[in-house]
Amino acid sequence: MSFKQDFENWQEPIEAMPLEAVKLPDMPVDTAAAAAETLCVEAEKDKDELVKAGLDWTFVEDLQSLPGALRYTQAEWMSEYRARQEAQKEWLDKSPEAYELRNELLHHFSFAYRHQPDVKKKVMRIREGSGHADMLQDLMDLAVLAEKYPQPLAVINYNTELNTKARTLSHNMAELLANANGSKDESSAIKIRRDKVYTLLSERVSAIREVGQYVFWRNPDRKAKYVNDYK
Repeated sequence: MSFKQDFENWQEPIEAMPLEAVKLPDMPVDTAAAAAETLCVEAEKDKDELVKAGLDWTFVEDLQSLPGALRYTQAEWMSEYRARQEAQKEWLDKSPEAYELRNELLHHFSFAYRHQPDVKKKVMRIREGSGHADMLQDLMDLAVLAEKYPQPLAVINYNTELNTKARTLSHNMAELLANANGSKDESSAIKIRRDKVYTLLSERVSAIREVGQYVFWRNPDRKAKYVNDYK
């Protein structure tokens, strides 16, 4: 069975889990998955004793597919996370050009429309505000303004190709900004799904370890199989 199939088998309980029940991983998820698989093998050897002590055996059976589901959702989250990190780096590389274009357009427009109070006010309003999203909206607004009032710009020999550049940058950089901001977002639906699978796995592993340590309290060798070695 593939990791994807493992995940699909658990999709219903994953979606049903309330957010307040979600547990954040307290160890590397690959370590958690491998430890759960090892625990499953050890528990199979002690089935009679564990069941007699009250263990719900379906918890052990669940460990045959939950680790795979965890690996699948972890791979999905890492893929998204890396893409967001790359977008953030690309934003840092490219955003200075967008800010420089905005400043250049404001420079030209402030001069070209200096004798037209109504348009000058529009330029002043565009100049207000701060932040990346505001800058990208400014580029679009300035391009629209230039196309609506072209004559004063023609007088100063304004390069109209800057309007197209402003529109293109505004559109492309807006998509990039959304992805870049996502790299700081801990509420990703994919990440939450990974955390839900980890929670389901952790609950079962904890229950099995608890019963195992109880059963084998006088057998150090077997008890050790139910102790979490991760520190």
